[in-house]
Amino acid sequence: MVRGWVPMRYRILGGVEVRDAERVLHVGGPKRRTVLAALLMRANQVVTDEDLIDRTWGDRPPAKARAQLQVHVSELRSLLGRQTILRRPPGYTILTRPGEVDRDRFESLAGQAREAREAGRVDTAITALRDALALWTGPALGGVEPALADIGRPALDDLRAAAVEELYDAELARGRGVEVVGELRQLLGEFPHRERLCGHLMLALHRADRTAEALEVYASLRTRLAEELGIEPGESVQELQRCILRGGVAAVGQGRAHDRTSVVCPAELPHDIPGFVARRAELDLLDASLGQAERDPGEGPKIWVVSGAAGVGKTALALHWAHSVVDRFPDGQLYIDLRGFSARHAPMEPATALRALLRGLGSDPRNLPRDTGELARFYRSRLAGRRICVVLDNAATADQVAPLLPGHSGSTVLVTSRRRLAGLTARHGARPVPLGALSPGHSVELLARLLGADAVAAEPEAAAELAEVCGHLPLVLRLAAANAVTAGPPPDIGAMVRLLRSDDGLAGLSAGGDEAVAADFSPSHRSLTVDQARFFRRLVLAPRFSW
Repeated sequence: MVRGWVPMRYRILGGVEVRDAERVLHVGGPKRRTVLAALLMRANQVVTDEDLIDRTWGDRPPAKARAQLQVHVSELRSLLGRQTILRRPPGYTILTRPGEVDRDRFESLAGQAREAREAGRVDTAITALRDALALWTGPALGGVEPALADIGRPALDDLRAAAVEELYDAELARGRGVEVVGELRQLLGEFPHRERLCGHLMLALHRADRTAEALEVYASLRTRLAEELGIEPGESVQELQRCILRGGVAAVGQGRAHDRTSVVCPAELPHDIPGFVARRAELDLLDASLGQAERDPGEGPKIWVVSGAAGVGKTALALHWAHSVVDRFPDGQLYIDLRGFSARHAPMEPATALRALLRGLGSDPRNLPRDTGELARFYRSRLAGRRICVVLDNAATADQVAPLLPGHSGSTVLVTSRRRLAGLTARHGARPVPLGALSPGHSVELLARLLGADAVAAEPEAAAELAEVCGHLPLVLRLAAANAVTAGPPPDIGAMVRLLRSDDGLAGLSAGGDEAVAADFSPSHRSLTVDQARFFRRLVLAPRFSW
């Protein structure tokens, strides 16, 4: 019977199943269920024929796999309606409405729970999370072929595990440790390597005056990780064990300020840049934005794009500010170099960056999905409800950055790029922080911090000239100062100026490897058109004018 688009209920969080308003529909055998599930995993998106064949038959498809795929799709269209599954070259798409797929309902309830938790409505959050978890009726993607199950099930299991961890964060914050001990023991049997869940059980047992059992749970985790993976437990659960031994965790888990003791709390920021000067207006702007976000958290994540020429100090500003507000992000700091303008590497693919960020959040890399969209959804789920500062350094394009943005208002993102990345402003509400060169006074101040105030005071005119020769660019000033220091002591600023004005001037602006002006500027030069590059090179031959 050919059906129109009537209300449907699709289930993938358990055995793959379809219901209409009256009954469960007979989908067919494992391969047809696999085709349906593969479409539902990316509902309202095009799934290519190649992907569907790969998910259904794995690495050994039959000679007529494409014809068999067409048969399965045809039968599904007869069952669900021709308006539901459409041919969209190079593949197919299944059209679903909000809430028709159980995963969508799960994510909606989990989102409601996070919003309730942020608003302090812990009981409402608990109810929403329990309703979300009740949608699971067994192992996800039940009844499909192994090729799809092996790829899709780990990501869905991680979504469930993350919701479980959020639930017991809330239960412990509600003071219900004794009541959930049994549930936690059962769940830890399902997720034996989830350290956050282990921490929940330890905390619940400790609060129930069963401290010896809590410590046994930690010992069992440590043995299991050592024997099966050859690793030690993470720092957060180790710290929880130390707190239990000291008897000082009575308050842990009672509020959001303490949730981080049972989760992976990344601290990935590189060291702050020494001798940082100026940029007061930009720092004040970021401070004010963070204060506004804390007072009114409902607008979504704060996203800033720090843009400017090579060597202008974009990374230095981002890291300096991030270090100055580290206490305002109790759930950690993530950092990644996207290599958008690297002299040695191609720009990092979003999927590669997502895997690195998820590893920083404690995800097992072996269980991460391969699809970029699924990685991005999982990444947003891991960040949801947490206050994290994310520094995305050296971005090439807006498309490279977009999948790496959190979906929740608790996080702040600092993007640095030589381009303005207007697409992030248009599509994601990012705010620009353009950087120019330092003023002459700030340039000399930076040299004084790098070379010493006495050295600059001894050669004030040479210091001012060095700042001018370096274009008042912080990176160039730092490289020049580094070479002047290594040539001393004491540093001879006048000699450095003479070197930079010579034909071998670039030799004075290198610290080896990528730490050189030529290496830093060459990617920007390569991105120019032929005519632009020729004009840029001819500028070197132009006489210097005084205006």
